[in-house]
Amino acid sequence: MLFRARSLDEAVELAERESAEYAREGDLEVLDMVQAYRISDADEELGVGTEVFSKLHALDLPARTFLDRYGTGPAHTQISE
Repeated sequence: MLFRARSLDEAVELAERESAEYAREGDLEVLDMVQAYRISDADEELGVGTEVFSKLHALDLPARTFLDRYGTGPAHTQISE
């Protein structure tokens, strides 16, 4: 989720609130983990090509094994062969 916040604490609070509401609506469990990232300075505009999330892994695994272990499933995964 993308939130506009004045501080990291505010961004985390917004994310926790959103996840709690989402979980209630879907009868889901919320895990006690929130990650927040500063995307831009206040004077920078978000647009096409703005990176909103990136996570790097340095593991010696084939792509399919990695995605099976750490991915979000076939609905959100595409592997080019």
